[in-house]
Amino acid sequence: MITAPTELLSLPADLIALQQEVLSADRAVGDHALAVRGRRRAAFPATWQAVQRCTWEAGEQAEFDRRWEAYVRAGAAVRAHPVLVRARALGIEATVLRALREAAAGPAGKGPSGRP
Repeated sequence: MITAPTELLSLPADLIALQQEVLSADRAVGDHALAVRGRRRAAFPATWQAVQRCTWEAGEQAEFDRRWEAYVRAGAAVRAHPVLVRARALGIEATVLRALREAAAGPAGKGPSGRP
């Protein structure tokens, strides 16, 4: 495996936008899961209702599945981008991915809009 410095590859705006889609899809999955958990805890608060708390309704699961598929598609688009394909071939994918995550997060770990 040949390794090369990451300076050989730039992070184009379209790749950063794809990574931002991954981050957004990840947040959507997590937000939904937390919302369902909150609703289920409120509906089934007793200790003996643990199974009911953990058993999602069909609509809740379908929405989770839809959001998860969007996350999977977004991740696949990032991995298929020519810059990531090239980074993989050069043996610097992990380093490029770290730089991509930083670029997509925006300044000081905040979101692309500058907000956390």
